[in-house]
Amino acid sequence: MDEFNPYAAPEALPPPLANSSPDNSTCWRDGDELLALPHSDLPRYCVKCGKPALEYRQRKFYWHSPWMYLLILLHFLVYLIAALAVRKTAVHNVGLCSAHRKRRLNFMLMAWCSAVPLFGCFLFDSGWVVGLGILTFLVMLLWGLIGMQILKPRKIDVNLAVYRGVSTAFLARLPRYPYRRD
Repeated sequence: MDEFNPYAAPEALPPPLANSSPDNSTCWRDGDELLALPHSDLPRYCVKCGKPALEYRQRKFYWHSPWMYLLILLHFLVYLIAALAVRKTAVHNVGLCSAHRKRRLNFMLMAWCSAVPLFGCFLFDSGWVVGLGILTFLVMLLWGLIGMQILKPRKIDVNLAVYRGVSTAFLARLPRYPYRRD
Protein backbone atom coordinates (compact mmCIF):
# COMPACT_ATOMS: atom_id res chain seq x y z
CA MET A 1 0.00 0.00 0.00
CA ASP A 2 2.97 2.36 -0.45
CA GLU A 3 1.60 3.70 -3.70
CA PHE A 4 2.14 7.35 -4.60
CA ASN A 5 -1.10 9.33 -4.57
CA PRO A 6 -0.73 12.57 -6.59
CA TYR A 7 -3.99 13.89 -5.13
CA ALA A 8 -3.01 13.46 -1.48
CA ALA A 9 -2.38 16.56 0.58
CA PRO A 10 1.31 17.39 1.12
CA GLU A 11 2.65 16.30 4.48
CA ALA A 12 5.06 19.23 4.93
CA LEU A 13 2.34 21.87 5.32
CA PRO A 14 1.72 23.41 8.76
CA PRO A 15 -1.46 22.55 10.65
CA PRO A 16 -4.56 24.72 10.13
CA LEU A 17 -4.32 28.22 11.56
CA ALA A 18 -7.54 28.26 13.57
CA ASN A 19 -6.58 28.11 17.25
CA SER A 20 -3.14 26.77 16.29
CA SER A 21 -0.94 29.06 18.36
CA PRO A 22 -0.58 28.56 22.11
CA ASP A 23 -2.25 31.87 22.96
CA ASN A 24 -5.05 31.36 20.38
CA SER A 25 -4.14 34.57 18.56
CA THR A 26 -5.79 35.30 15.25
CA CYS A 27 -3.31 37.80 13.86
CA TRP A 28 0.46 37.84 13.54
CA ARG A 29 3.34 39.83 12.12
CA ASP A 30 5.73 38.69 9.43
CA GLY A 31 8.30 41.36 8.70
CA ASP A 32 6.37 44.50 7.77
CA GLU A 33 3.16 42.59 7.01
CA LEU A 34 0.09 41.87 9.09
CA LEU A 35 -1.29 38.34 8.80
CA ALA A 36 -4.76 37.57 10.11
CA LEU A 37 -7.48 35.00 9.83
CA PRO A 38 -9.95 36.31 7.21
CA HIS A 39 -12.83 36.87 9.66
CA SER A 40 -11.08 37.87 12.86
CA ASP A 41 -10.83 40.99 14.98
CA LEU A 42 -7.60 42.95 15.13
CA PRO A 43 -6.29 44.29 18.45
CA ARG A 44 -7.90 47.51 19.68
CA TYR A 45 -5.02 49.73 18.63
CA CYS A 46 -4.60 52.09 15.69
CA VAL A 47 -3.17 50.14 12.77
CA LYS A 48 -1.40 53.29 11.54
CA CYS A 49 0.45 54.35 14.74
CA GLY A 50 -0.15 51.73 17.45
CA LYS A 51 -1.93 54.06 19.91
CA PRO A 52 -5.21 53.01 21.54
CA ALA A 53 -8.02 53.12 19.00
CA LEU A 54 -10.81 55.67 19.25
CA GLU A 55 -12.73 54.15 16.34
CA TYR A 56 -13.08 50.37 16.13
CA ARG A 57 -15.29 49.39 13.22
CA GLN A 58 -15.93 46.44 11.00
CA ARG A 59 -14.33 46.76 7.56
CA LYS A 60 -14.45 44.54 4.50
CA PHE A 61 -11.33 44.04 2.43
CA TYR A 62 -11.29 42.61 -1.08
CA TRP A 63 -8.46 41.15 -3.10
CA HIS A 64 -7.98 39.43 -6.43
CA SER A 65 -4.88 38.34 -8.27
CA PRO A 66 -2.96 41.19 -9.92
CA TRP A 67 -3.07 39.20 -13.16
CA MET A 68 -6.76 40.07 -13.39
CA TYR A 69 -5.80 43.62 -14.39
CA LEU A 70 -4.75 42.25 -17.79
CA LEU A 71 -8.45 41.79 -18.56
CA ILE A 72 -8.73 45.58 -18.77
CA LEU A 73 -6.92 45.25 -22.10
CA LEU A 74 -9.91 43.27 -23.41
CA HIS A 75 -12.57 45.52 -21.98
CA PHE A 76 -13.18 47.21 -18.64
CA LEU A 77 -16.57 45.53 -18.25
CA VAL A 78 -14.99 42.08 -18.74
CA TYR A 79 -12.44 42.90 -16.03
CA LEU A 80 -15.14 44.22 -13.68
CA ILE A 81 -17.33 41.12 -13.98
CA ALA A 82 -14.38 38.73 -13.62
CA ALA A 83 -12.91 40.64 -10.67
CA LEU A 84 -16.24 40.66 -8.84
CA ALA A 85 -16.64 36.93 -9.49
CA VAL A 86 -13.23 35.80 -8.21
CA ARG A 87 -12.42 38.33 -5.48
CA LYS A 88 -11.67 37.10 -1.98
CA THR A 89 -13.15 38.83 1.06
CA ALA A 90 -11.90 39.33 4.60
CA VAL A 91 -13.83 41.09 7.38
CA HIS A 92 -12.05 42.61 10.37
CA ASN A 93 -12.80 45.02 13.17
CA VAL A 94 -10.06 47.60 12.65
CA GLY A 95 -9.00 50.38 15.00
CA LEU A 96 -7.98 53.98 14.20
CA CYS A 97 -6.87 56.73 16.57
CA SER A 98 -8.46 60.17 16.38
CA ALA A 99 -5.64 61.66 14.25
CA HIS A 100 -5.73 58.89 11.64
CA ARG A 101 -9.53 58.84 11.65
CA LYS A 102 -9.53 62.58 10.86
CA ARG A 103 -6.88 62.08 8.18
CA ARG A 104 -8.95 59.33 6.57
CA LEU A 105 -12.07 61.52 6.62
CA ASN A 106 -10.12 64.32 4.90
CA PHE A 107 -9.06 61.93 2.13
CA MET A 108 -12.67 60.77 1.77
CA LEU A 109 -13.78 64.39 1.49
CA MET A 110 -11.13 64.98 -1.18
CA ALA A 111 -12.39 62.01 -3.20
CA TRP A 112 -15.98 63.23 -2.99
CA CYS A 113 -15.07 66.83 -3.81
CA SER A 114 -13.07 65.76 -6.86
CA ALA A 115 -16.23 66.16 -8.94
CA VAL A 116 -16.33 69.93 -8.29
CA PRO A 117 -13.47 70.85 -10.67
CA LEU A 118 -14.85 68.40 -13.22
CA PHE A 119 -18.25 70.10 -13.32
CA GLY A 120 -16.75 73.57 -12.96
CA CYS A 121 -14.45 73.20 -15.96
CA PHE A 122 -17.40 72.67 -18.30
CA LEU A 123 -18.62 76.22 -17.56
CA PHE A 124 -15.82 77.48 -19.79
CA ASP A 125 -15.41 76.99 -23.54
CA SER A 126 -11.63 76.88 -23.44
CA GLY A 127 -10.14 73.46 -24.16
CA TRP A 128 -7.20 73.87 -21.79
CA VAL A 129 -9.55 74.71 -18.88
CA VAL A 130 -11.56 71.54 -19.56
CA GLY A 131 -8.34 69.52 -19.73
CA LEU A 132 -7.11 71.08 -16.49
CA GLY A 133 -10.44 70.32 -14.79
CA ILE A 134 -10.33 66.68 -15.90
CA LEU A 135 -6.73 66.35 -14.75
CA THR A 136 -7.57 67.93 -11.38
CA PHE A 137 -10.54 65.56 -11.01
CA LEU A 138 -8.37 62.49 -11.68
CA VAL A 139 -5.56 63.59 -9.34
CA MET A 140 -7.94 64.44 -6.49
CA LEU A 141 -9.92 61.23 -6.94
CA LEU A 142 -6.89 58.93 -7.03
CA TRP A 143 -5.12 60.75 -4.19
CA GLY A 144 -8.28 60.54 -2.07
CA LEU A 145 -8.92 56.86 -2.83
CA ILE A 146 -5.33 55.84 -2.11
CA GLY A 147 -5.10 58.00 1.03
CA MET A 148 -8.28 56.71 2.62
CA GLN A 149 -7.17 53.07 2.57
CA ILE A 150 -6.79 51.65 6.05
CA LEU A 151 -4.99 48.43 5.14
CA LYS A 152 -3.59 47.39 1.77
CA PRO A 153 -4.46 43.75 1.05
CA ARG A 154 -1.54 41.88 -0.43
CA LYS A 155 -3.27 38.52 -0.54
CA ILE A 156 -6.47 37.03 0.84
CA ASP A 157 -7.36 33.37 0.68
CA VAL A 158 -9.53 30.98 2.69
CA ASN A 159 -6.99 30.56 5.52
CA LEU A 160 -5.06 33.81 5.73
CA ALA A 161 -5.23 37.51 4.88
CA VAL A 162 -1.96 39.41 4.36
CA TYR A 163 -1.84 43.23 4.60
CA ARG A 164 0.67 46.02 4.17
CA GLY A 165 0.41 49.61 5.36
CA VAL A 166 0.54 48.76 9.07
CA SER A 167 2.74 50.66 11.52
CA THR A 168 5.71 48.98 13.17
CA ALA A 169 4.34 49.99 16.59
CA PHE A 170 1.15 48.02 15.89
CA LEU A 171 3.08 45.06 14.53
CA ALA A 172 5.35 45.03 17.59
CA ARG A 173 2.31 44.13 19.73
CA LEU A 174 1.65 40.97 17.70
CA PRO A 175 3.35 37.58 17.93
CA ARG A 176 5.54 36.40 15.07
CA TYR A 177 3.88 34.18 12.52
CA PRO A 178 4.98 30.66 13.51
CA TYR A 179 5.29 29.21 10.00
CA ARG A 180 7.54 31.81 8.33
CA ARG A 181 10.91 33.37 9.02
CA ASP A 182 11.60 37.13 9.11
